[in-house]
Amino acid sequence: MNANNQSGSSKKNINKIKSGNRFVQGLSILASVVLPITAAYIVYYTGMGMPKNTINQGELLQPPFDITEIKITLQGQQLPLVAQDERKWRYLILSDSDCGKDCEDLLYISRQVHIRLGEKAHRLERLLIVGDSLGRERQKQLQTEHPKLKIINLDDENLKQLIEKTEHDGVTSTKALLVDQQGFAMMAYDRQHSGNQLLKDIKRLLKYSYE
Repeated sequence: MNANNQSGSSKKNINKIKSGNRFVQGLSILASVVLPITAAYIVYYTGMGMPKNTINQGELLQPPFDITEIKITLQGQQLPLVAQDERKWRYLILSDSDCGKDCEDLLYISRQVHIRLGEKAHRLERLLIVGDSLGRERQKQLQTEHPKLKIINLDDENLKQLIEKTEHDGVTSTKALLVDQQGFAMMAYDRQHSGNQLLKDIKRLLKYSYE
């Protein structure tokens, strides 16, 4: 009887140890999944722990700005600046009232990037964001030169807010914003950035994101 009791007690202890090991293994697996996601979320939305030397070519906006906070009025309705049901990456070119030389340079650079994306070009959209003062003739001219470009007119208050919310010491006020599929402006560029720099960033992001 004593031998049987000892055998039963040993089995219980072994089962407890195995159960404990499984619990620890489960926690380890959960931590290996949750912790990197949590860390990435914190870095992405706060900039905490962001290394100074990164592989991005554009200037990182810290934190990213949700451009869907900016509203446009269409047929009496207040709508987000970009369609939330279209999961596309976007280059937004922000310009002064008449889309001057810097604006034209950014439009040309972004158009060449769009062409060089080839079969992946459908995943990127180009938008020109301008004030209400841009004349119709000028809009027609730009639309002719850039047929796949969307032109959106913002009132002066919303345009000023968008420019201020995406300010960066490394870029001018006339700039291009790289906006992710969720509507967050992540990086900023100006005419000092080359087409190759814009292309490197968007190709890398398209590679690691879903259509």
